[in-house]
Amino acid sequence: MVTLVGSGNVATWMAQRLQCSQRFPVTQVYSRTLEHAQRLASLSHAEAITDISLLNTDNQIFVFALADNAYAELLPKLPFRLPTAILTSGTVSCQCLREHADTFGVVYPLQTFTKSQDMRGLDVPLCIESDAFGAKKETVWSLARELSPKCYEVSEAQRARMHVAAVFACNFSNAMYRIAYELMEERNLPFEILLPSLRQTVAKLSVMTPAEAQTGPAVRRDTNVMRTQMDALDDERLKELYRMMSEIIMEG
Repeated sequence: MVTLVGSGNVATWMAQRLQCSQRFPVTQVYSRTLEHAQRLASLSHAEAITDISLLNTDNQIFVFALADNAYAELLPKLPFRLPTAILTSGTVSCQCLREHADTFGVVYPLQTFTKSQDMRGLDVPLCIESDAFGAKKETVWSLARELSPKCYEVSEAQRARMHVAAVFACNFSNAMYRIAYELMEERNLPFEILLPSLRQTVAKLSVMTPAEAQTGPAVRRDTNVMRTQMDALDDERLKELYRMMSEIIMEG
């Protein structure tokens, strides 16, 4: 039986994925906000708690899906040593669990989540790092496979590198989408015009490297177009961003 410690995006995805699980049912959800705990607990008729001292001693797996800065405050408050504790963070070291659990590790979902959506059908690679051995290690892997068919064993250093790579690939690119949205909006143009191009850009990455898929004036070294486009930007920050990104493309 599983206790979810947290009620954010990752915890919501896990609660949805384990909603009908026979082997790993979620029977308890902790959150500082009762409403949030109840929302996830309702998916599997679990117990909702806001007091960490009420963790269920009968449960064998405790999954921590917290903000990275919450572990230092919460872990010392654990009421007993946990049988198996799992982090879901991309950056927190699982060594923070050494004093608090017999078996500990990381099951890091490399995906972007929005808890207001039904995420059960998402394609989610899981990156697994664990000090567990024997049957307990197999339990961690079995839980991961229950959540996703795509499971990869990684080291702590590899997990950290993947996280920063995902920031570049997802968070930074989404910020670029926001800029593009605003540029279109300034001229009363619908953002949806760009969507086919965005979909094709991502689709190409399934069959070629990003360097091979690169198009645009910078890769062609068309300095006339680049200069014209930079001059058309009113925001000096965007001019500098355009220049820097073009240099990166040309150097690639």
